[in-house]
Amino acid sequence: MSALATVHVVVPARNEERLIGRCLDALATSRALLLAERPTLAVRVTVVLDGCVDGTAAVVRRAPGVDAVHVTELSAGGARAAGVARARDLEPDLDRGRTWVACTDADSVVPAEWLVGQVLAAEQGAVCRVGAVHPELGPAERLLHLGWLARHSHAEGHPHVYGANLGFSLAAYEHVGGFAPLACGEDVDLVQRIRAAGLAVVSTGDDPVRTSARRSSRVRGGFADYLTALAVDLARAT
Repeated sequence: MSALATVHVVVPARNEERLIGRCLDALATSRALLLAERPTLAVRVTVVLDGCVDGTAAVVRRAPGVDAVHVTELSAGGARAAGVARARDLEPDLDRGRTWVACTDADSVVPAEWLVGQVLAAEQGAVCRVGAVHPELGPAERLLHLGWLARHSHAEGHPHVYGANLGFSLAAYEHVGGFAPLACGEDVDLVQRIRAAGLAVVSTGDDPVRTSARRSSRVRGGFADYLTALAVDLARAT
């Protein structure tokens, strides 16, 4: 792709008052590091407030330079799609071929080098970068931590896809039809379609994102359900 002009970060959030502050702080650090290296880039962060009834919106308002869009209880895929659409709303004449979208989640913490890694992938010819995540498991959950590591190799070229650590060019995203309005698995579905279109996807273990290991889930089949099932399987095996 041509040299990037815009990086647009999308963070869906539903009632994340407790965790979104640290997410936005980490993104601010990552944005500052990227701009120190690429000062001509426009870097925006949009939080999609999806039917929030707690104090999430107030936390977002206090975060400098963070944009917010309000939607009403969309699916996970619908909320992410609304965040991507916001990039076009903010800049109608946006150059799709020079725009990179980086996705994470409100309960996650990106490392400082995260956005730099996203941009480097684009500069090296990728139109999609699939990253790694590590659930935040405490010392008392050592068995679950080891079980996770055994099942989730994040070597280069790994097969896993996480919405909390995903990036793609806006042109590629639009080419394959964007996020489908799925309750979960919208990230996997999108990457599958990008790959099926023959576009360049890189999977990396660099710059892993820390994500909440909570077990309560708003949707069936999501990350929280996976961790719960994994914990049960491991307990049965011991």
